Amino acid sequence: MTDEGLEDRAAIRPTLGRTLRGLFQYGHLLRNLVSKDLKLKYRGSALGFVWSLANPLLMIGVYTFAFTRIMQVQTPAFVFYLVLGILAWTYFANAIAMSSGSIVDSGGLVRSVWFPRAILPFATVLFNLAQYLLTVAVFLPILMFMYDKPPAAPALAYPLVLLLQTAFMAGLALLLAVSTAFFRDVRHLVEVALAVLFWATPIVYEMSRVPERFRAWLQFSPMAPYVTAYHDIFYYQRWPDATVWALAAGYATVTLAAGLWLSISG
Repeated sequence: MTDEGLEDRAAIRPTLGRTLRGLFQYGHLLRNLVSKDLKLKYRGSALGFVWSLANPLLMIGVYTFAFTRIMQVQTPAFVFYLVLGILAWTYFANAIAMSSGSIVDSGGLVRSVWFPRAILPFATVLFNLAQYLLTVAVFLPILMFMYDKPPAAPALAYPLVLLLQTAFMAGLALLLAVSTAFFRDVRHLVEVALAVLFWATPIVYEMSRVPERFRAWLQFSPMAPYVTAYHDIFYYQRWPDATVWALAAGYATVTLAAGLWLSISG
């Protein structure tokens, strides 16, 4: 307590219970942070959200030309397969790269007033989730129509897979954000790790074409179960198998728990 009888919120030691309650109590702050980032991103831009489509569209165009025209990949409807992976990867990579500095870059706010620091990386993930959903809403229907892939029953699993991916990313974002507060090199390590993980994820190739001796290892790549699930749901129009579900749920649970634990002990 201060001399005026007011509680020094900045001196409160965080606990898991206080952090979880705070995420709900400060829901308005979370919404405001996401809304602010969305407004700032498109403020003063004539094309607005269209610019968010430019990056994945450019990646899709480059990889489509490289793999279908130069490398002569024979996968049917390869562009559709590619888009599913690239959109999921762009959501992941952008959120993780941005969230690693979310606490450090808000150091003044963190020191001056108490609120669950988990809100900062969570807000970054939700900001990128909003962009991902808008992008999917544009690309997915068009490509499903172009390649005659109407929604099938497995598409019902999409919200659950997306929820698991978002939970995994929220936990990882929190781990990286807290770690960066102590070790600034984490940001640079994230850049390198993302470059490696892209090729360790079945985005530009089918897992079935990977040699057996490597396939067992690649399926444990952090983003592999989520991208594989999206391919299963929309491209192959089948339910993801038990291994994919187990890895997706396991990564989400363990990473989120670890991130919350680190946030209250760091």
